[in-house]
Amino acid sequence: MPSFFTVAPENEAETVAHLTAKGFPPSRIDKDEEGEVVLVFADVPDEQMHKLAQALPVHLSTKLGIVMGDRPPFGT
Repeated sequence: MPSFFTVAPENEAETVAHLTAKGFPPSRIDKDEEGEVVLVFADVPDEQMHKLAQALPVHLSTKLGIVMGDRPPFGT
């Protein structure tokens, strides 16, 4: 299951550089309906999920909160 991190467009380059330096480059970059940048991370193994969470520059996030699992409304 992929992981997502959303930032404002003006913070995209800084966020990608930060995460790449930490060893977690996004596998894909999308835009959502509001024009925000959504960094998509491929299926991260459970043993590395904690490291990814620690690497995220939360102060740059446009959405705060962690969703776990695939139950509605976040999954099918």
